[in-house]
Amino acid sequence: MRISLTVAIAATYTPIWAAMTPAEQNALVNKYCAVCHMDAGMNGGLSLQHYDGAKRDPTLAAMILSKLNNGAMGAAGNGVPDKAAQQAWLESTREQAAGAREWFVSREDGLVVASIVREVPPRQPGSADVPLYRVRMVCNPSMGVGEMQLTWSPQPQTGRTMTVSVDGNAPVAYKIEGTESMGTGGTVLTGHASVLLSSGKGGKLAFANRSLTIRELFPGETAEFPFSGLDRKTHAELGKCFLK
Repeated sequence: MRISLTVAIAATYTPIWAAMTPAEQNALVNKYCAVCHMDAGMNGGLSLQHYDGAKRDPTLAAMILSKLNNGAMGAAGNGVPDKAAQQAWLESTREQAAGAREWFVSREDGLVVASIVREVPPRQPGSADVPLYRVRMVCNPSMGVGEMQLTWSPQPQTGRTMTVSVDGNAPVAYKIEGTESMGTGGTVLTGHASVLLSSGKGGKLAFANRSLTIRELFPGETAEFPFSGLDRKTHAELGKCFLK
């Protein structure tokens, strides 16, 4: 049974950002982002087809912000918003991304969803760009079915083998191969910006107690995710869906 990694989030709240209303954000995401990032394609490991700016997800906002800051605003071939709308969109998304470096957990329809973002140093000397890695887990504890996904931004990748270590144990290799179709009509080919690390108890990666470490997705780069930072309840629930 496959669990779709969409952006549906249980925790709703009154938005505190003033630069742009959720409805205005939704319209922009639908026009400039969701044409590429849909349920069917999951380009970059993201579906924005059901995005709702009124629902909190700091890690998703951090990934969107990274992409907006690195040319994705016009990648679909639909042009870009006017300067005022661009600035308001960026400011609102930046506010929504607050807290992305801590675990964000939601529960809805029997699913437990947990995600967190990690930054790594800029890949170009003097660059202001800060690359991001995001781990997101979706679990149905009652069925013991789940998925763990890694996404990254802003650069896609292909033809490279990365490794993943759990709690300092022997690394597991993942090869990133092939391309994705982006842009209106799928006319632009890029590398990938996501990989499925584990799909339930049939996967090859054990569930971490302390840490999960990504190495060499990009040369010399390491990103470590602190699974010890998950609260006990969430850790126990997620653990029902993955290898021990």
